[in-house]
Amino acid sequence: MLNSSSSHSLRAMSLDAIRGFESAARHLSFTAAAEELCITQSAVSKQVKSLEDALGMALFLRGGKGLSLTPEGRQLYEAARASLAQLATAIDRLLAVDRVSVSVTTTPSFAALWLAPKLAKFQALEPAIDVRVDASEARLNLEREGMDLAVRLSPLQAGTEGPPPLLQEQVMLVAAPAIAARIASAADILHVPLLVYYDPAMRFPWMSWTAWYERLSLRQSPQQPCLYFSQYEHVLNAAVQGAGVAMGRTPLVLPLLRSGQLQVVLPGQTVEGMAYRIVTSAHSAERPAVQKFREWLERELTLEVIG
Repeated sequence: MLNSSSSHSLRAMSLDAIRGFESAARHLSFTAAAEELCITQSAVSKQVKSLEDALGMALFLRGGKGLSLTPEGRQLYEAARASLAQLATAIDRLLAVDRVSVSVTTTPSFAALWLAPKLAKFQALEPAIDVRVDASEARLNLEREGMDLAVRLSPLQAGTEGPPPLLQEQVMLVAAPAIAARIASAADILHVPLLVYYDPAMRFPWMSWTAWYERLSLRQSPQQPCLYFSQYEHVLNAAVQGAGVAMGRTPLVLPLLRSGQLQVVLPGQTVEGMAYRIVTSAHSAERPAVQKFREWLERELTLEVIG
């Protein structure tokens, strides 16, 4: 039960303000939140300020390096995200009396590059099942967030309990055809720009150009141009546009290779990357729609291994 203080504060908060804050906190950008919600940046700023005024505390730190959440802002963001997800699920179920829905969470790169382009195929097979995709780098608690499934990527570790992964990434060098034509040997890479997935914490050493240069017995020049991206899908988009050479992760890069937008550079050079697993929420495991979607995901991922 709410006490009088929290009840008064909650009455002062609108749903629009909470949605605006959640979007701004997720993107750490008022501009990106405004674009997502189709409102102005000023409106998002006013929504956030209304929450800060109601709570009597700052939710964001605003500095030269951009936005960051205060500890209180982080707490409110986690609560707002969970509440909005549960509310969206409840509304979907109320409005779609004759339909069923499945919610899946995965990384932004997997959602954008692999899952989204394939969902039309699933819809053709199961037209009565709606799919809601939550793209997030955070490893969500499925039960708490009201999600049915997760496609999880993690380093493959020896001795890990549970079923083996559905597949393991292969990482290779890729470039647009015009750039690939200029790379006949490893040394030719020194003369094209590098497209870098920015990973300051070194979580993914196989995505390090330093490691690749050592593997290829090359010495990187400080004069070689580099473009840095915090999102992997932006790395591949830049590669498609001919901006330089990138690291392609299967299965994410496969559609671009099959379409001819990218080509493999130095085909004999590959390393292993992340392992893919599907996790189902305990409260959803027996739902027929969830089972059908999981079986479809497993089939599609297995085809990537075979193909």
